[in-house]
Amino acid sequence: MLETAAIFEQIVRSRRSMRVYDNKTEYNPEIVKKSLELALLSPNSSNMQLWEFYRIRSEAAKKEMAHNCLDQSAVETASEIVVIVARPDKYKESIQFNLETIDHPENFESDKSKKRRKEYFGKIMPLFYAYDRFFILSILKTVFVFFVGMKRPIVREVTRINKKVTIHKSVALAAQTFMLALKSQGFDSCPIEGFDSKRIKKQLSLPRRAEINMVISVGKGTEKGIFYIQRRYPYQEVVFEK
Repeated sequence: MLETAAIFEQIVRSRRSMRVYDNKTEYNPEIVKKSLELALLSPNSSNMQLWEFYRIRSEAAKKEMAHNCLDQSAVETASEIVVIVARPDKYKESIQFNLETIDHPENFESDKSKKRRKEYFGKIMPLFYAYDRFFILSILKTVFVFFVGMKRPIVREVTRINKKVTIHKSVALAAQTFMLALKSQGFDSCPIEGFDSKRIKKQLSLPRRAEINMVISVGKGTEKGIFYIQRRYPYQEVVFEK
């Protein structure tokens, strides 16, 4: 086994959701910065990068965030808290970012590929990510997909709900990269699902259409911070070959 593969396996196997942290151990906030820089390299749908990361570091902000996370010990004892936010409302900026990337002097794409991607970001992406308040656009796209799909394969997840799922899948990939990066540098984390999203959005002064993907607590783990044994389904029960 390659040395890098062995190291990666060790990181993955040793990562556990930590619910009680050691506040006496020296905390280095630069580790979180480095881990977030690596998270930004995560794969994401069409390179839209519709994500933001909010670092909660002051004692007052951490206390408020812990309360908004239902006073869980995983948040109350954390050295830092990172809120992962999905930003579907920033799709226009992301489309423009990608269009500018196509014309970047370091871009090595062929002219044919550049033309195809310009059409993709100029026509398809605005249609898919456009805000669909009353689901009218979703209905029209669904009907279109139904008839086209009778003749050839086509992406069928085109509704407003599908768009939300697509964005959150990409954001979750960044969250996973972040947690693995933390573990590689000797710090632990815990992804939090139990929280009051409305209160967190108010705390962070987020706009209405921003969405909380997850809250991740960070710190140095303790033995008592692991509440349960790690038990997963066997390989043969969940992996299938055709």
